[in-house]
Amino acid sequence: MEKYINAEIGAFTFFDVAHFYPVRHEMENTMITKSFNIANGVELHYIETEKFKTNYFSFNFLAPLSRKKVHFNAMIPPILMRACQKYPNQALINKRLQYLYSVDIDAKNTSFGEHQIFGMRVNMLNDKYTQGTDVTHETVDLLLEMIFNPYLVNGEFDSEFCEGEKTSLIDVIEAEVNNKGQYAVKRLMSEMCKDEVFGISKMGEVEDVKKITPKSLYKAYKYALKSYKIQIYFVGKTNIDAVAEQFKARFAGLERAPIDIDEAPIKLTANEVKEVTDVEKVNQGKLVLGFRTGYHYKENEYHLLQLFNEVFGGSPTAKLFLNVREKMSLCYYCRSIINQKNGIMIVSSGIESGNKEIAKDAILAQLEAIKNGDITDEELLNAKKSIKNGFLSVYDGAESLEAWAFYRGLCGISTTPDKEIAKIENTTVEDIQRIAKRITLDTVYFLTGEEK
Repeated sequence: MEKYINAEIGAFTFFDVAHFYPVRHEMENTMITKSFNIANGVELHYIETEKFKTNYFSFNFLAPLSRKKVHFNAMIPPILMRACQKYPNQALINKRLQYLYSVDIDAKNTSFGEHQIFGMRVNMLNDKYTQGTDVTHETVDLLLEMIFNPYLVNGEFDSEFCEGEKTSLIDVIEAEVNNKGQYAVKRLMSEMCKDEVFGISKMGEVEDVKKITPKSLYKAYKYALKSYKIQIYFVGKTNIDAVAEQFKARFAGLERAPIDIDEAPIKLTANEVKEVTDVEKVNQGKLVLGFRTGYHYKENEYHLLQLFNEVFGGSPTAKLFLNVREKMSLCYYCRSIINQKNGIMIVSSGIESGNKEIAKDAILAQLEAIKNGDITDEELLNAKKSIKNGFLSVYDGAESLEAWAFYRGLCGISTTPDKEIAKIENTTVEDIQRIAKRITLDTVYFLTGEEK
């Protein structure tokens, strides 16, 4: 079940990277040390580091976020991992993974703005520690076997494998309802972005998953290989030229006609506030507020929006935590999160159902305080420290390095954590106040218990 859940970023992404379309050459401004054009619409990016004993790489299909295709795309990675022609069952694949010093291959599926990003990510031991075994080369070869030579029965995916993955995906979708906090955020997004691509779930809907057949899934897989742009990221230390040649050899002769993904319009300002209430059997009410930040990702001021969020509700020293949760005791939890790509901020909270209006007013009062410049020197200092620590932690893991480069690239941003820290240092209360004044409330979603 876990293979369907995006473990690296979640519904909202805060490491946000190039329209990947042209390869970028501003290497001095990024962590990417080398890039390759592998094939039409296929790029490989190398982030060289000797900090880790492992190497990491990800293989990412970039598809338009579409209700007609998300459920197919969500199922493609796990069914490719089930078996391939060279290793026609899970036992043989696992044996091969064990031989390669317990290589970890996992499916990924997430959404970012107008993109659905799905594929596989791989963690493997650096060849320096493998006593002569070329783990990198053999692992890349295994992944390419899975991707290009899947196990088929009569020219389509195995029906047993397909039914198994359908059941797993449906279980994950239905499990969201049991996680009421997560479910409330999903409901808020579906209502707030009802007429926007941002409201589409990356896993699809149960009724659509049930209609998938081995034949239709194989057709979707073939379409992905031909029509979606592909981004490959490698983090670690290896002979990257040899890795690039491996990928080029597999893509050679493959018919490719990659599609462009149209940029989704971003609504900068909310109009009339929408109120939505669901009544279910819950003990704790879930109040979720959706805001339009007035920010477009092409602006060079995302660091200000991040700093505002730290002051407002993004950390344990934020106003929402210290005032609404601690001092006023109105929420079991209360936090704010921002998505750079769609310019949306969400405040998620768990409350006593009878405190809905009081809690909403208290949350909005904290926003109003920031708009009025009510930010102490201590609050600003704590927010700066929190963001700086977050930026520095990017260097602590291969996946966080990849996430930083990849998602900022989708926004056309070329920078490093160190450069972002330098921007944060010079930020003032007036800067945060100016950003806050652009934020408007769009939708109020409330999940409450049945009336007694």
